[in-house]
Formats: sequence, C-alpha cells, structure tokens
Amino acid sequence: MKTAGFFRELGPDPVEVYTESIHAQLAPRPLPDADRVVRYLRDGHGLIDVMGAESDALGSGRHIVGGASVLTDGEWLWRDDLRFYVETYHARLPEDFLAAIRANNYEIPELRVEDLRAAGKEAMRLLGYHRPPSPALH
Repeated sequence: MKTAGFFRELGPDPVEVYTESIHAQLAPRPLPDADRVVRYLRDGHGLIDVMGAESDALGSGRHIVGGASVLTDGEWLWRDDLRFYVETYHARLPEDFLAAIRANNYEIPELRVEDLRAAGKEAMRLLGYHRPPSPALH
C-alpha cells in the first residue's frame, strides 16, 4: 500500500513511514478542489482507531481528536489528521494520490471485508504495530 501524510513531526521513532517533514509539504494556496479532497480523506475506511487527541504539529494549539487513526481507500493509507493539515495549512498530497482521488470522483471505493482485513494487516506492518517480540534478556 502507498502512504500519504505520515509526516515526521507526527510519528514515533523509528517507524520508517514517518520520514517526510510536513514543513516541506505546505503550499501557499489550497487545492482548487480542496473541499472534495478533504471529504474524501474524511470518508476513508477506518483501519486503525486511535483514541486521544493529537496536537497540531504546526503549533496552533489545536487538537485533532483521533488524528492518529489510519484510513484507507484500498490503495492508499493516511492518518485521519491529514485532512486537518490539507484544509488548514494546504498540505500537499502526492500527485498520484490526488490523481487517484479525482479518478474515483472523490468517492471512497467500496471494499470487501477481506480487502479491509488485508489492508489493516498491511497498515499494522507498515506502522510497526506488529513487530516480533524482542528476545528476553537473561
């Protein structure tokens, strides 16, 4: 699966998916279709629900409830707070992700339960939630 919006400022170390800085992805103006893109991001299939509120990494003092939760459209994974950064700060999305959103006519595709399970397992793997246990020290 492809990932978007897992910015370094949001993630734990040392998960490799959190490598890109949000500061490098801020645009001066919103996308012309930002409202539809934000709705798409909001409507993704939930894979990992994270309770709590994430602080705005760019310092507004705002908190995003469930921001670390992970969503999908079957091809892409993103954090729930990505829509906040797109809407508030005009964070850029990868061009191929934008192309997929637009090709889907801004509607999240229906997915079979098996596909959602597989996507959930892949998300857990990518985000390091299922790492093998460390050998016990003796």
